[in-house]
Amino acid sequence: MKIIALLNEKGGTGKSTLSQNIAVCLHRQGKRVILVDADPQGTTRDWRSASPEKANLPNVIALDRPEMLASLKSIDADIAIIDTPAKAEKMTASVIRFADAALIVIQPSGADIWASAAAVRLIQQKIDVGGKIVAAFLANRVSGSTNLSKEVLAGEWNEYGIEQLETTIGNRVAFAQALTDGLSIYDTTDRTGRAEIDLLVDELERKSCL
Repeated sequence: MKIIALLNEKGGTGKSTLSQNIAVCLHRQGKRVILVDADPQGTTRDWRSASPEKANLPNVIALDRPEMLASLKSIDADIAIIDTPAKAEKMTASVIRFADAALIVIQPSGADIWASAAAVRLIQQKIDVGGKIVAAFLANRVSGSTNLSKEVLAGEWNEYGIEQLETTIGNRVAFAQALTDGLSIYDTTDRTGRAEIDLLVDELERKSCL
């Protein structure tokens, strides 16, 4: 089983929304996917609880304490997507220990980039002791018309030695509405949003993250 985690010590970057939609995309491709809510706040669990009875969505499980993550090894699935909490370095460190890949989610803001340094440090620590993990930055809620978005996409800020994915996710109301409704972007009429998630999953597969 491949384990991919979405990380950033800062809250509000869109980790939960992206975790959900990546998982749904893979689920609809026929893969056996489990969506892991590692956040005690339980946003992804609340999302799944709000889902219509026959919604075509993957299962969600709660593993929101570091010592619970060892049970990932016993799960019969192709892929586990982990939605991680903010301001919880101990949990982030534990998730990275188990993860095969990590996406550091950033919005076009200095605060998001600064906060990402904690995840980068933990990823580097795993690599330094011989661990293997594929890591990349993922720009979320990007608007091509703002200077901040243009700066993030240009990548001059990135001095971490971790690549930035070519695929970006736009600032779309449909993502927020789908989360509120317990659904995914694939249950909306936003074709561009669906295409963005499709492109993201394709790129993750090319880079052996999935």
